[in-house]
Amino acid sequence: MDYADGLRDALKTLSERVLHFDTDLRYDELTKFIFEKNLRDKPFIVNVEGKKVASNFTATREMLCDYLGICREDLAEYLSRTSYDGDIRISGNPFRKTKWDLTDLPIPKYFAGDGGRYITAGVVIARWDGEKSRSSRRSNDVRSNDAYSAYNACIHRLMLIDSRRMAARLVPPRHTYLLWKDAIKKGKDLPVLIAIGTHPLFMFAASTRVPKGKEFGYAASLMKGLELFEVEGLLTPMAEIVISARITSEKAKEGPFVDLTATYDKIREEPVVEVDAIYARKDPIFYSILPAGYEHQVLMGIPYEPVIYKAVANVCRVKNVILTAGGKHYFHAVVQIEKNTEGDGKNAILAAFSAHPSLKKVIVVDEDIDIYNHEDVEFAIATRFQADKDLVIVKGARGSSLDPSANEDGTTAKWGIDATAYLSRKEDFKRVF
Repeated sequence: MDYADGLRDALKTLSERVLHFDTDLRYDELTKFIFEKNLRDKPFIVNVEGKKVASNFTATREMLCDYLGICREDLAEYLSRTSYDGDIRISGNPFRKTKWDLTDLPIPKYFAGDGGRYITAGVVIARWDGEKSRSSRRSNDVRSNDAYSAYNACIHRLMLIDSRRMAARLVPPRHTYLLWKDAIKKGKDLPVLIAIGTHPLFMFAASTRVPKGKEFGYAASLMKGLELFEVEGLLTPMAEIVISARITSEKAKEGPFVDLTATYDKIREEPVVEVDAIYARKDPIFYSILPAGYEHQVLMGIPYEPVIYKAVANVCRVKNVILTAGGKHYFHAVVQIEKNTEGDGKNAILAAFSAHPSLKKVIVVDEDIDIYNHEDVEFAIATRFQADKDLVIVKGARGSSLDPSANEDGTTAKWGIDATAYLSRKEDFKRVF
């Protein structure tokens, strides 16, 4: 399974499920169209400003599992043992250089209160090692992953300012931000490629917190091999559109923007990205992620499931982990364990909180509970949980900046529910059906 053709390979994988529309929308009509057609969890392609726009190719965990060739029950465990050192090969530039500027792209404005039109699925690829930041690495050989240790790939929202400039939301102290700070400190702009319309597994890798410089290697493991192409001295996977640009020292107001919780993030002064050139495939498909939509949630939250899985595995026998839809696939988790000693459930709760600091609620259940079925999870709470003994509350913990209920200092109260059966009375909890 080698997804060398990028998004178009994903289109083949989901071919029977992708909905195609002939409708031609204005740039500010896409969100309304998604809701009117009930497309929030359905992959589709539609025309915007006369150009093809695709979305929702990772709107469910089942789609993600289809690309990986696994069943959903194995996802957390599978990702927990995926290496960061897949095979990578390098090729020359396959893209044509266009005469386009940013106004030639079908960049949507998603909500009426947004600060502007936004690129939401642009993977920003940066490399900074001083004066060598645009040095050539062309080779047809498979290279050691050490060759890419100076690279970072991450999805950043990009707000259109004008035909050649965008404002990039860079979150400190994440890697792109640190690379940019180092470049600016040395009096340089940070050169980047912005890849739009990559394979969904590459987007997933770019959304995952991996060791420094391991995004390419992790993507290569997920994709069973990764081909990178040299554009303007930097490397990118196959994409529909590749923007060659620089993140400068100039700043501009960015926002408002609807974030994960479907509430508006605040306006900030953020770095300005200046575009030097735009490359594209023939008949490119622009890719869009609906802010706060299911795809946004999957890409932001599910990468934490294997992190929680590994952390819980250190304290008890873990069977599965999911982040739930009601918690935006980010704030609430259900952890399934094989309970061997009393206290395993509470240790699992604490381990989960340590693994994902933004986590707000954890429910721990036994093996016989279907963690994908909210009714079954609620049954476990109803029959195996006593609040005076099995509730864990952690006060004043670091929370998420995305949680509007968090305290002004960013702290929050977290709670865990140990809904596992008591070992001393296990027969009392045996289910007939």
